[in-house]
Amino acid sequence: MIKCLVVDDEHLAREAVKAYIEKIPELAFVGECENALQAMAFLREENVDLIFLDIEMPEIDGISFLKNVKNNPGVIFTTAYRNYAVEAFDLDVIDYLLKPISFDRFVMAISKFYERKNSNVSHNETKKANRNFINIKADRKIYKIDIAKIDYIESLKDYVKIICSDESIITHDSLSNLENTLTEFGFIRTHNSFLVAIDKIKSFNSESVFLEDKELPISRTYKKYVLSQL
Repeated sequence: MIKCLVVDDEHLAREAVKAYIEKIPELAFVGECENALQAMAFLREENVDLIFLDIEMPEIDGISFLKNVKNNPGVIFTTAYRNYAVEAFDLDVIDYLLKPISFDRFVMAISKFYERKNSNVSHNETKKANRNFINIKADRKIYKIDIAKIDYIESLKDYVKIICSDESIITHDSLSNLENTLTEFGFIRTHNSFLVAIDKIKSFNSESVFLEDKELPISRTYKKYVLSQL
């Protein structure tokens, strides 16, 4: 599932893109924002794969927003103005959709997203083969944590607790940051406070996932995405 965020100051424009997202089974609508400031706050808490981003918005425009966001997901601009196209593609966006957006044109943009995603598959597989650990700072040391031994990670406000099969470590980090690193290694966000290794999940229902000796919640925000993955 591709987690999608819609950022546009016009309610009807957000609804139109949301309706298109919901027509494509592989896409999951995870949120909408009226402006860039809301989007920045959203991205600090949530990991998304694709942003549909308006350009002309109050206070901070879409291009300025994109220039100042780290670890950018894929971006498709949605705008009523043609004159930003050159600058937009200099920012390596996936596509530039002019309003009103037809569904056919929307599907073409999604196809471009998949083309780019698939082109990165071999690179990611090589990276996974060459790196099977993460470095974690704690107790004035750097721990090399074997990714295969991590059961789940719990958010503790400004810290996270990494629970492994043979140890637990608390470090100053965010769950969203670790999610960016570990999603490609088979981890899934089930709740604002939990990131779980899929291969450690023994069973599940619509409200919880069950590990060997632990039950972890599935929040309403993540339910559709989690159940589709499991």
